[in-house]
Amino acid sequence: MLTARIISTIGSHPEGFASSDLMTLLREEFHFPESSSFTIVSRLVREGRIRKEGHLLYPASGFKPIFHIIPDEKVRNLYKGLKVALPFTQISIWQTDAILPLMHDIPNIRLTLVGTERLAVGSVSDALENLTDSLILQDSEKSLLSRLAPGRELVVVTPQVSQAPVEVADGVTVPTLEKLLVDILCDNALHALTGSEAYSIYATAYSRYAISQKTLLRYAGRRNRTEEVNAILNEIKP
Repeated sequence: MLTARIISTIGSHPEGFASSDLMTLLREEFHFPESSSFTIVSRLVREGRIRKEGHLLYPASGFKPIFHIIPDEKVRNLYKGLKVALPFTQISIWQTDAILPLMHDIPNIRLTLVGTERLAVGSVSDALENLTDSLILQDSEKSLLSRLAPGRELVVVTPQVSQAPVEVADGVTVPTLEKLLVDILCDNALHALTGSEAYSIYATAYSRYAISQKTLLRYAGRRNRTEEVNAILNEIKP
């Protein structure tokens, strides 16, 4: 996790990332002493996974960073509140601002999407009533699309299949890019947000980030979207 975060952080700055800034990040976020940080960076340079020129660090040639969702304070608080109310329920949470850089047309709609086990959707929706003033909807509601008004913040609870590709960021379970690429094809709220941009979102994602096609297709199979995903991949030819 630490090595991946270092490589991804440097890879997100092709113009160069200052060594001092990386040391600060490792100290403040991972509580790593400077000596240990230097050791890790030196190893990555020797392995050819990053380059060092003077005081700047660069991604290795041909490197693509891993896409990560970093939850803000509002999302972290919602997640913590849900875990207190429902400690044994599997939950992931993220805001749709995270995928806007992958889109050409930026919608004036902001959603907080909460994924959970299908049988827990009602319980999570009820718990959210005590945690936020935003309108709470379930992804399966027939009235969902008519209530996605511009400028309106909504919290949408979506059913999440088992073994969905997620990761932990700042103590919060969030979806990976592979999960998002499949979910835009089948979740009502997310599909409404992205509209007809699926092909361009896939193309942009593949051009900018490292994507595990095995994970993508395995999850697509779990959501019965393998044929659609393969059709897009055959079209964009990543």
